[in-house]
Amino acid sequence: MKKPIIIVAALIYFAGIFYLIQPSPDLPSLADAARSDEPGDTIQHPDQAAYYTDRDNRQGILGELQKNFELSQFSLVSYRLNYRPEEVGGLVRDQLRSYYLEEVVHPLRESLYINVLDPAKTPMIDDDKREQAKMYLHGRFYPVKVTLRPVYSKVAGRLIVWTSIFPALALVYLSLKKSILSFPT
Repeated sequence: MKKPIIIVAALIYFAGIFYLIQPSPDLPSLADAARSDEPGDTIQHPDQAAYYTDRDNRQGILGELQKNFELSQFSLVSYRLNYRPEEVGGLVRDQLRSYYLEEVVHPLRESLYINVLDPAKTPMIDDDKREQAKMYLHGRFYPVKVTLRPVYSKVAGRLIVWTSIFPALALVYLSLKKSILSFPT
C-alpha cells in the first residue's frame, strides 16, 4: 500500500516542479488602448503599466488580461480574486483610485493586480467632483483607466515552498493517524 502512495506523491512532486520552473509570463498589454506615459505610470513605478481605453466591459477587459497573462503550458492553473476598491492603496499603489480591483493568481507563482478606474461609476469620487475627474491623455478623453501591477516570485522560493509542503503533509497524516488510532472506542 505504501509503494503506490509514494509513486503518486513523486509524480505529483515532479509535475509541480515542472510547473514551478516555467518562465513567468510578461506583463500583458490591453488591445485598443493607449499606454499611459504619465510619470506615476512609468518612471515612478517602472514595474507597472497603465492603459486608457474606451472599453467599459468588465468581463472583456479582465478576460483579455487574464488570457494574455496565462502560462504557456498551464492555462488551467489560474484564478481571479476580487477585492474591494478601497484596498487599491495597499495592493497596487498609494493614492490610486478604483472602480474595481481584481487579481489573477497563478498558485505558488506570480500574480497580476488589475485596477480599473471609471470616474463616472466609482464610489470613491463624490458626484460633484466627477466632472473634474475625467481622464485625458494627449488631449483625448478616455472614460476608463486600467492599471496593472505584476508580483513575481523567484524560482528558488517557489521550489522551497513546494518541497516543504510534502514533509508537512506527511507529518499531518501521521498525526491524524495517531490521533484516530488512539481514540477510545
